[in-house]
Amino acid sequence: MSFFPHSRVFVGPSKTVDIAGPHIQVLDSLTGNVLSSTANFSEEQKERVLESGPIRCAAVDRDLKYLLTSGEDKMLKLWEIDALKLLNERELPKRPTAVAFTSNAETLVVSDKFGDVFSYPFIYTPPTAEELNLREKERSRDPLASHENPSGGQLILGHVSPLNAFTLTPNERYIITADRDEHIRVSWFPKGYNIEMYCLGHFKFVSAVHIPTSDPSTLISGGGDPMLKIWDWMTGALKHELPVFEVIEPFIAVRVSKRKRGYGGEDDEGNAPEGSGSKGKGGRRKKGKKGPKETEAPAGQEEGEDTPRPEGAEKKEEEKLEKEKVLVIHRIESIESESGLHIVFSAVGATALFSFPYKLDVAPTDIRVIDFGKPVLDFSITGDAQVLVQLDAAWVSDASTASVTESTMVKVLKFSEGDLREDSETLKPLIDSLNSTSLLSATPEFLKRLALYSDLTSMPKNAEPEDDLGPAALEGMPTMLPIGAPEISSSETAKAKGKAKAELSKKEIGRIKGKQAVLAKAMEIEAGASVAGVARDVKEKKDEDVPERKKARSEVECGSGDGDVQMTEG
Repeated sequence: MSFFPHSRVFVGPSKTVDIAGPHIQVLDSLTGNVLSSTANFSEEQKERVLESGPIRCAAVDRDLKYLLTSGEDKMLKLWEIDALKLLNERELPKRPTAVAFTSNAETLVVSDKFGDVFSYPFIYTPPTAEELNLREKERSRDPLASHENPSGGQLILGHVSPLNAFTLTPNERYIITADRDEHIRVSWFPKGYNIEMYCLGHFKFVSAVHIPTSDPSTLISGGGDPMLKIWDWMTGALKHELPVFEVIEPFIAVRVSKRKRGYGGEDDEGNAPEGSGSKGKGGRRKKGKKGPKETEAPAGQEEGEDTPRPEGAEKKEEEKLEKEKVLVIHRIESIESESGLHIVFSAVGATALFSFPYKLDVAPTDIRVIDFGKPVLDFSITGDAQVLVQLDAAWVSDASTASVTESTMVKVLKFSEGDLREDSETLKPLIDSLNSTSLLSATPEFLKRLALYSDLTSMPKNAEPEDDLGPAALEGMPTMLPIGAPEISSSETAKAKGKAKAELSKKEIGRIKGKQAVLAKAMEIEAGASVAGVARDVKEKKDEDVPERKKARSEVECGSGDGDVQMTEG
């Protein structure tokens, strides 16, 4: 029998929240007993749960009273954990990539694949028919709006590429966002039109960001680059780089086929666009423009319809493609132990968990590895400084013909003498339950929908040779853009430097120039909004509304004294 893996587990002193496929379970942290579960809902309620699809994003508040989830149906659901009661649900404009609560749990924060961050109030009142009509009129008067928000969310900020991760600073005066175009942006929160700083230096996508618990001025980021980067996020200064790829690479067990990747052929939902006229390596031509030698459709088939292919042809071609290892940093966390602060991180499709002591001169030789033999799906830090690791116990290597014998889906680790080691006694009743009695059965069809390793293909951009930039492509392009806006993405710049003889198509040149124009316009609009916003704030708000660091800067610039000024984080 097949079971849903545990995709996310939140452990509290008395209750534990378990996310498994489309289901939510609440367990007693001490006994492991299942207190409530969506699998035990009425048939009508259970049907709605299954229709929502696998839960892609989940977060709990600090007190573990409320749970925030979102599945494939783009509905943001707020639950009361005690009774597993659905308090409210609201439609999101685009598929979310991350969700979070503010510290007081009064505001919900959501990032999406369109590159935007929205905030929503805890209490939600569905709009009336009159309000819906008013929104429709406003939308018709604003054709330049990127997309509507059906639930009246407050737009905090927007990027020009999909957002992969975000985090609020400890004092919640800033929000740090990371996107697929290698950018990390520091913005005021909730007035995200005020951009404080950029942390630029990544050459590939950024998929994970974290602020260490004992060092709120530092940011650690990772993604597709072969190193983790340590920043002073307020100044944008890169403090240190830690090469990690050579340590992670031997443990990357899940490989993907070498093929054209990235969202160049996807819409903002991550789907292939209709009418693209593209023909992937799978072989079928999609609806859209005809090719230069496109033949007429067979009798009984409408023009533009997909040409049927022999059954199993795509699967055979997929098997023929060479497999490759792709690095995607999944999560970065910090944990205090008797030996000091440690950083723990994982990579998508890797069978090990990695950690290192937090220090400025940390080196690859300081990285500690604990291998489980099964891919690590996720991990979480408990309040007692343990690490709860969720594994894909059903995974079997492509080269292996053996059946699945390992049934352990969750393990607990703790630091001992500076190393992570398995702890078989801590939380034993809970772990036993998660590995046996609380498992939920799943059909093979639904397990495929989980797409546990989709980040390996969706995160990396198109890596085809025709996308490389040559010097000729850079001629005639603007040399000056607003501060913080790159001329082109850093990955494209790196390719241009490394492959000077590469030629660029007119289409690609147009795409890059268009991207430049969008970036320049976005920065111009943001700069204007920032000036107008600050002027309005000064007039209407008191000084305490302005982030403390920003006020300190202004005082230094305007002051006439020569003495040192001590700046502190709020």
